[in-house]
Amino acid sequence: MSDIERLNLQVVEQAVKEEVGFKLFTILAFRDQGREMERIYSSHPREYPVGGRKDVSRDVAADWLDACLVSQRPFFGPTQADVERIFKDADTITSLGCGSIINAPILRGGTTVAALNVLDAEGAYVEQDVDKVMEIARLYSTIILEATGE
Repeated sequence: MSDIERLNLQVVEQAVKEEVGFKLFTILAFRDQGREMERIYSSHPREYPVGGRKDVSRDVAADWLDACLVSQRPFFGPTQADVERIFKDADTITSLGCGSIINAPILRGGTTVAALNVLDAEGAYVEQDVDKVMEIARLYSTIILEATGE
């Protein structure tokens, strides 16, 4: 990723911070026809380094995949129990104080190619925040798509 792409993604991070706030913000790109996710941006590079990968069949729950990858709709998990159920690495997520999540799919040509992942304390987000994150995803989709390298 170029320095310009990294700076552009910092603009996306700032927009999310101003609109809904977060404790953890990442962007994951779907790779290998949706079988893997690669982290292309992270607000916490020590815990969640850029370049880290997740195997979708092993590391995330099927309903999360159905929402973001297949149905191309946002996923909202307002409770810590949701986070723990969805992600295999929930211990790391909760150690950062995160217990609520919004995921917004990023589309190219009718295919989900990435997802914005916005996490905060349990109960920090409400349904209206999902709409705000989706709007940010739409507004900054070109920047995000360029950074995916696809």
